[in-house]
Amino acid sequence: MNTIQKGVDMELADYKHPYVTVDLLLFSIIDGKLAICLTKRDEEPFKDMYAMPGTFIHEDESAEGAVERLLADRLGLEGNIYTEQLQTFTDITRDPRERVISIAYIGIIPDMNMVKVPWMEWFTIASSNVGYEKLLKVGDGSNASFISNSLGFDHDEMLHIAIDRLRGKTQYTDILFKFLKDQKCFTAAILREIYQAIIGKEVNRGNFTKYQMNTYIDNGLISKIGSTSVGRGRPADTYAYIGGEKLWIRS
Repeated sequence: MNTIQKGVDMELADYKHPYVTVDLLLFSIIDGKLAICLTKRDEEPFKDMYAMPGTFIHEDESAEGAVERLLADRLGLEGNIYTEQLQTFTDITRDPRERVISIAYIGIIPDMNMVKVPWMEWFTIASSNVGYEKLLKVGDGSNASFISNSLGFDHDEMLHIAIDRLRGKTQYTDILFKFLKDQKCFTAAILREIYQAIIGKEVNRGNFTKYQMNTYIDNGLISKIGSTSVGRGRPADTYAYIGGEKLWIRS
């Protein structure tokens, strides 16, 4: 070993390695509302509190590899699940056990029933008057709810940032279409419901068709494929998503 390499090795050895994890914010649309998938922690720290599913990154894998392992092993999800990196969280006190850095990822699935493991639970997301999101449990009839500042670790901050990211990206990317159950055949009404769920407010039907749908068509994201009967009104146009993975910029 030459002198330079020996000096480098000794210098690296002087630094304690922090632990690194990935945390996944898995979103879907449920009953016309944006929803997040959470797990109740069964051990300290933050025992009995809800948090995002996560895992420590192994020495022989990338952060993306850890997310894929988390999806398959913890959530029972395999295949083409959309994910993207959100932000790295490095606050020194975010984990009371040790110095733990978390790389947070957004995930999107079009159907909540894709998650079948019993330790994951869905919560719809609504605004509250205290600056945090109100989370309402889905599916057990209890109407159990809590404010997101009751999440473990710094996951309330993660959630807030992730929602802002999703809302922003509806304006300049094709992320909206990741929530579609059927990308090959949908109506403007279906897409508007997803759009409203993400941005958290209602949008006029005419304005959505005029501005959003026309923008999608002009940028080559969707094409009209036919029509379908909806109730007693005139048939609604049907569309197919053809945009692939490309981003588009609104002019």
